[in-house]
Amino acid sequence: MNLFKKVLCSVSVAAVSALLAVPVMAADAQWKKNDKGWWYEEADGSYPTNQWRFINNKWYYFDNIGYMLENRWVGNYYVGADGAMLVNTSTPDGYYVDANGKWIEGIKKTVDITKRSTGRSSGGSSSGRSRGSGGKGGSGSSNTGSGSGSLSTNTDNTGSTGTTSDSSGGNHNIVIPNAANNSTSNNTDNTVASNDNSQVSSEKTRVIDALKAMGVGEKEAELYYIINAYRESLGLSKLSFSKSLTTVARTHVLDSNTYTPENQVDSRGIQGNLHSWSNHGNWTPMAYTSDHQYANNMWSKPRELTSYSGNGFEISAYTGGNITPEGALDLWKHSSAHNQVMTTQGSWSDLKTMGVAIDGRYAHVWFGSAADPAGYYDVADYQVIHP
Repeated sequence: MNLFKKVLCSVSVAAVSALLAVPVMAADAQWKKNDKGWWYEEADGSYPTNQWRFINNKWYYFDNIGYMLENRWVGNYYVGADGAMLVNTSTPDGYYVDANGKWIEGIKKTVDITKRSTGRSSGGSSSGRSRGSGGKGGSGSSNTGSGSGSLSTNTDNTGSTGTTSDSSGGNHNIVIPNAANNSTSNNTDNTVASNDNSQVSSEKTRVIDALKAMGVGEKEAELYYIINAYRESLGLSKLSFSKSLTTVARTHVLDSNTYTPENQVDSRGIQGNLHSWSNHGNWTPMAYTSDHQYANNMWSKPRELTSYSGNGFEISAYTGGNITPEGALDLWKHSSAHNQVMTTQGSWSDLKTMGVAIDGRYAHVWFGSAADPAGYYDVADYQVIHP
């Protein structure tokens, strides 16, 4: 594998993961506005695109050229007139969103974000924008960090949703805003769909029960299963379940919940992100910063904690309450950098195994390409690939 490419990809994954940790914004980051709308300019002149951002205790979504969306659905979430995600209220079209902003019942068509930007000048820098006055205050419902938004969303409107769920209910099938039910659907089609769903549910139950019998937690087993189910839906092979990488993931989840190491700063005073580790364990502590100064200390964690000899690469998610497997997956699916790792695309194509942990507010999944001397949580008749 080209290490240089791997470094660049890891930089992207770490950068988008950091946003989920609700990092402190630089003092001179500010809202900007021109005749097209609002955007949020960082201290370095960059601005978020195709992603949720947590700003002043509220979530906002920015389109593919950086303008804040208003008065519309973004996946299962609704942003109001001031651009802030609505929480604990009804949307203007009558659907209820919970404390994390998630729509919980009813049917609503998903917004095609690419069409939102028609007619705007595109580009990856702020050079095409009028440097108008900033200072957007933004009033409305306050989201006090009890949920996280996805960092970016697919723009092909294929029915997936850019969400982070903090729901605690038992329904593990995220209902995605969609076109209204087709009243002309016939009974035969409905019956076939029901049988297919029953078969999927049966296999899912079998695999999760088998993993639980091997000592895997229920939420861990479900997260592993639905990541592989997502891969299968794309025509990809299922990854094996590494015991060593799971040990690393569990250790990191425990450290994250206990010490919130992302709140640390490094020797330069720069705050860490979700890839940070505390100094309360037998590992190299670090405040993993957005400039990726400490990437090697992330990649080496499997070797520090287990007999695994290869590098490990992490994707992470966080919510203010109890994170759910489907919430974490939805987040990663709609962050392009996370999705590339999870679907082993591009320079990640040699990844063959993963380790999973999810508990409390955090989910960490580690990927690797080296064989695991500790073995795998393999389930009979569930075909996976191994390094």
